[in-house]
Amino acid sequence: MLNFNINIPWNVVMIVVWVAVIAIGIIVEAQTSELVSIWFAISGAVAIVCAIAGLSIPIQVAIFSTLTLLLVICTRPLVKKLTKNTEVKTNADKLVGMIGVITKDVKDGERGSVKVEYQEWTAIAKNNQTFSEGTKVVISEIIGNKLVVERIEEIEIK
Repeated sequence: MLNFNINIPWNVVMIVVWVAVIAIGIIVEAQTSELVSIWFAISGAVAIVCAIAGLSIPIQVAIFSTLTLLLVICTRPLVKKLTKNTEVKTNADKLVGMIGVITKDVKDGERGSVKVEYQEWTAIAKNNQTFSEGTKVVISEIIGNKLVVERIEEIEIK
């Protein structure tokens, strides 16, 4: 009969646990862009130092938890502020505010067509407006796959 009685020191087990916490934190952070879990990885690194120093498991957990909480509280508002205005319009969103040309009449309550950026789109009018073919319009919003168009406001320069 084989007897596998292996005694692994608790600090070695905790080092493995903290390495796993760091790895999970880094993997989760790589999947997001908001600095959500990097604080767990940093705190895990400090906890490894505590495990190597021989501190007890409750003290390691307390240091890890406290440091994670402090890092989140101190840096999260800064991270939110720095990433607040980083919205990048992609795909059709970039069309909002652009000028298009009506290619099929757009009547109140009916669909027409507008050409923007060399592409033809279904168009509907905003505020019960009507547009005939060849009219230049501005794209004010997108609803589903339809562009909402409205008159271009002309300003008088004195």
